[in-house]
Amino acid sequence: MPKDIVQVEIKRIALDIEASGLGMVELTDLAANVEKYMLQLQEEGEIDTLKQALMAALHFAAQAYLQNQNEGGKRKEDESRVDDLIVKLKASLDAPHK
Repeated sequence: MPKDIVQVEIKRIALDIEASGLGMVELTDLAANVEKYMLQLQEEGEIDTLKQALMAALHFAAQAYLQNQNEGGKRKEDESRVDDLIVKLKASLDAPHK
């Protein structure tokens, strides 16, 4: 079965990316965001492309990590609320009815 390959370009470098659950539009948009961030780094001072790429990779990895952490915290809050509701429902069901 052939793999879905999407070609994107970052700083005039063509990259063939395996589309793992993302479509061409999403991958193209992500590549544009990476290029935009790399250009912002370049404006701060002249650094080589490899260093820009590594800094951009770390930046986006940190964003993904923080988003994942925030979602995990929200999930724990939601689970706690559900557990509280279960306890209240059980108490209500166990209470003698008149």
